[in-house]
Amino acid sequence: MLHPRELDWLRNSVGVLALADRSVIAISGDDAHEWLQGQITNQCEGARPGASVYGFILSLKGRIMADVWAYFHDGGIWLEVPGGAVDALMERLDRYIIMEDVDLERRPTWRILTAQGPKSDEIASGGWPSNRLGTGGRTWLVEEADLEAELERSSKRAIDAGGGSLGALAWRHAHVVRGRPLFGVDFGDWTYPQETGLTAIAVSFNKGCYVGQETVVMLQNRGKAPKVLWRWEIDDADPPGPETPIVLAGAEVGRVTSAVAADGAIQALGFLKRGHETEREGFEIRGKSARPKGPVAEGPGVGREPG
Repeated sequence: MLHPRELDWLRNSVGVLALADRSVIAISGDDAHEWLQGQITNQCEGARPGASVYGFILSLKGRIMADVWAYFHDGGIWLEVPGGAVDALMERLDRYIIMEDVDLERRPTWRILTAQGPKSDEIASGGWPSNRLGTGGRTWLVEEADLEAELERSSKRAIDAGGGSLGALAWRHAHVVRGRPLFGVDFGDWTYPQETGLTAIAVSFNKGCYVGQETVVMLQNRGKAPKVLWRWEIDDADPPGPETPIVLAGAEVGRVTSAVAADGAIQALGFLKRGHETEREGFEIRGKSARPKGPVAEGPGVGREPG
C-alpha cells in the first residue's frame, strides 16, 4: 500500500529514486537534432543544451512504441526510453537513418536518477527538467558504478528539503493516484497518442512531419479517439486487476489498466469508450460502484489541476 508520507513528498516537497525500468540511447552526429525532429511526436526544434522534451516514438501506423525523454547537451542527445523496448527502438530508429549524419549507441551502464516534486531543483545542479507527475521534477544520468553513492547523496538532500527516498512500489502507486499513466502498464503499442490523455504534453500538432504523424493528425481531425484513459474511484476493498471490465447498464464500456488502494478508497486508471464521456453515475467495476473522476488529460498528473 502507498505510504501517505511518500505521496505527500511528491505533492509538497521532493522524492528521489532510481528508475530501474528505463534505459539510455545516445544520439550524436551533425544531423542529430534535425533527424530526431522526424522521429518524435513533440517539438524538438530550437531545443538547447540543458533542455528536455517528452514525447512518443510511433510505429508507421501511429501506435505508441515508446514514451521517451530527450535530453539535449553540447554533444548531442541522450534519449531515455523504456528498458524493455530498447532492441525494438534501436531497430526502428536505425531504419530511418538514410543519408543523415546520425549515430545511435546504447548506454547499458547508465542509470536514471530522478527527483520529483516542487523542491526537485534543490537536490543537485545540472541534469534536465522532467516533470513526471505534474508537480515538477529533474533527472540526471548516472554511471551504474556511481549510482549508489549518488542516490544516497540525493536522498540526504531530499530529507533536508522535507522529502526522502521513494520505494519502487510507492512510485508505481503514485502514478495511479496522480493520474499519470505508465508506458507498458496503462498504454503501449496497442494505443494511439490521443487515447493516453497525454497529447498536451507529448504531442505537437504544429511541427513538421514525423513517423506515424498521418494517423495522429487524421484521428485528431475526427475529433475523438475510440477510447480514452480516465481516472476512477471504486467502492471496493481490493484493487481490481488489469483488463477488469468497466460496466454501465450491464454493458462493458471500458477496462481497468491499473488500480491501487489509496486515500481510503480504490483509485484506478481505465479506458472509457467514446460516447460515455458525459455519464457520471451507474458505472460498476466487479459489481462495485465506480465513480469517474475525469479524463487523464484533466488530472493532476499532467499538471491540469492543483496537486
